[in-house]
Amino acid sequence: MGWRQVLGFGHGRDAFFGRVRAAQLSALNRNVPFNIGLVTLNLIGVVWLLRDVAGSGFIAGWTATVAALAALRFVHYREALRHDLGETATTRQFWLITAEVAAYGVAWAVLMLRLLPGAHPDTQALLLIVSLTAMGAGGCAVAVMPICAIALMTTIALSTLAALPSGSLLARGEVACAFVTFAAMIIRSSLATTAALMARMRSQTELAEQGEVVRLLLSEFEANGSDWLIEVDAEGRLTHVSPRFAEVARQPREALMGTPLLTLFGPERRRSGRAPVKALTGSFAARRAFRDISVPVVVDGETRWWALSGTPKFDLQGGFTGFRGVGRDVTEVRRGQERIAELARFDPLTGLANRALFRDALDDALARAIRTAKPCALLFIDLDRFKAVNDSLGHSAGDRLLREAALRLRGAVGGGATVARLGGDEFAVLIPDASPRRAEAVATAIVAALARAFVVDGQTITIGASIGYALGPEDGASVEALLKSADLALYDVKSSGRGAACRFLPAFRERADERRVLEADLAQALDRGELALAFQPVVDAGDERIVGFEALLRWNHRRLGNIPPVKFIPIAEATGLIVPIGAWVLDEACAWAARWPEAVRIAVNLSPAQLDDDGLIETVEGALARHGIDPARLELEITEGLFLDDKPATIARLAALNAIGVSFAIDDFGTGYSSLGYLHKAAFRRIKIDRSFVARAAEANGEASAIIESIVRLARSLDMETTAEGTETRAEFELVRDLGCAQVQGYLFGKPMPPEQATALVNGVRVLTVAA
Repeated sequence: MGWRQVLGFGHGRDAFFGRVRAAQLSALNRNVPFNIGLVTLNLIGVVWLLRDVAGSGFIAGWTATVAALAALRFVHYREALRHDLGETATTRQFWLITAEVAAYGVAWAVLMLRLLPGAHPDTQALLLIVSLTAMGAGGCAVAVMPICAIALMTTIALSTLAALPSGSLLARGEVACAFVTFAAMIIRSSLATTAALMARMRSQTELAEQGEVVRLLLSEFEANGSDWLIEVDAEGRLTHVSPRFAEVARQPREALMGTPLLTLFGPERRRSGRAPVKALTGSFAARRAFRDISVPVVVDGETRWWALSGTPKFDLQGGFTGFRGVGRDVTEVRRGQERIAELARFDPLTGLANRALFRDALDDALARAIRTAKPCALLFIDLDRFKAVNDSLGHSAGDRLLREAALRLRGAVGGGATVARLGGDEFAVLIPDASPRRAEAVATAIVAALARAFVVDGQTITIGASIGYALGPEDGASVEALLKSADLALYDVKSSGRGAACRFLPAFRERADERRVLEADLAQALDRGELALAFQPVVDAGDERIVGFEALLRWNHRRLGNIPPVKFIPIAEATGLIVPIGAWVLDEACAWAARWPEAVRIAVNLSPAQLDDDGLIETVEGALARHGIDPARLELEITEGLFLDDKPATIARLAALNAIGVSFAIDDFGTGYSSLGYLHKAAFRRIKIDRSFVARAAEANGEASAIIESIVRLARSLDMETTAEGTETRAEFELVRDLGCAQVQGYLFGKPMPPEQATALVNGVRVLTVAA
């Protein structure tokens, strides 16, 4: 926007300049009648006084001309009042008005050129004053039309100075300078005023456009968004209710207008909504902005949650007038948060308390027990054989089983207790104010409830449960100590055969401390050279020749001496140390077997943990290859418990080992898993009859003998051999031989011996002779 536009040129079809022209003409219409009217009256009075100088004919003609111009201006003025220029004016209207103003200037010039030359000096001075007055009045009237100001000022000033006779006392440079300076001041003022007008109107236009954009955005925001606008006065009453707000509140806009906002809040404001409502009213009272305060409201009898944000409003004098802001319905978000909070405290599968909530309850119960001297009971529950169900029937069946087990737990425990699922198949029960008798009764009831068969997906499943429990503060004065005590009691139950309940005893802690020491030392026993193998002979029952050895692991602790395998083998299996130790046993057994005659076999025990190891096949193949052992000489002994889980991966590894040429034997047959179906899952070569049957074989009732004979017949039908373990007397040997056992193993033919002694024994091809 340059000076050409300020003067009225170069506007083109721009709507903005149309509005500027309308504003200019409107201002002109307001100013011209009064200013020009007064000047004209003064001028008429002066002309009348100078009628002798001007002549009556000129006066009549000039007066008629000025009257015509005045009438024309009056007509245009009345039309403007009647029809209103509106928001825009054309360039034609603009230049017509400019021509009218210029005509006034020309009329004034004609008058001055007629009167000044023949007037008396005093009259000349009066006319100069009247001309200056006309310039001032005209300049004020056309203050926002610079082109009119330029036309009017130059015409009046130049004609007045030109009309002064050269001999006049007023025909001086000072007078001319005063006229020119006054005209320049008025023209400059008009230019500045018009430029300011245009700048202000441009700003107003831009603000109006921005306001329209904001209005459209807000309309779009309310129409398509989830938020709405809200406005309240200084008393908290609603002063603006948008359609979206009325829709969310489910009330007519008219009913909401003037309603105090706080009356919309429901009864929840006195419960979970107390804090946010207090925060909102505090912000109202302090007249400070607030953001995302979630408050409860009642909508059609339902409690909903709105998140409100607002800023205070102030009038031009700085007075507080209320708040303006936005709101949105966050009910679903809040429900989701409540659900997340619930999930953080409860198990989503069973609906029982989870570990975090249970820990908080245990903190409170133990503190109360210490304070009141009334003990609380903590029960740890493990589901027996759950893993086998999960692996065989799938996780969905396992989940249904867990839900059913949780229901039975609730029923067995009764009221007043906290039942929790800690994870997997681990549960816990907390009983406040529990006597030892009640704790035992609840534990017994849980064992009985979970021992009953479950029906899942049409299949009958029996699992059972093991429970260890402790009473606080007697068995633990801190939460950690009580948890440890219950865990030790559970470990004792699981080590003793499962399916029972046991209360913590101080001896459990001592055993746990011993186990912890052994566990740490066992991790280093291999590197320290504390582990060694002993070999026990396996003898042919027919000719009593040695046909093989069983490799048995021994641990000679540097401080504690010989540690029984029954103590350290379970630790190795529980910690996973059995895998590296088992690999060493395989390699060491093959290394010694390489020094024996080809006909002598070597038997090595495999634990379930080793069979779960992906590297087992490579370990066996490596040991055989390093020491040049024929795979047929290696026999791997497996216990019946391996098949409880019925893992496809286990069966696949057994098949892979069998493909190598390795044979298998079932160890301690008849003492574990009662089903014989697993005998078909791997190509077993041998059944080892447990020593408990051999020891009772000579008893009068003959039960053990019948069992041995049945096992022998079963083995023969499956093309398998039998080995009787634990044969310690000649009578036992002859009995099992007569019952059909092909091989025997026991103290009668040799205790476990160092590898050097076993090597010397077989290399001498010596037949063992035994005393009667």
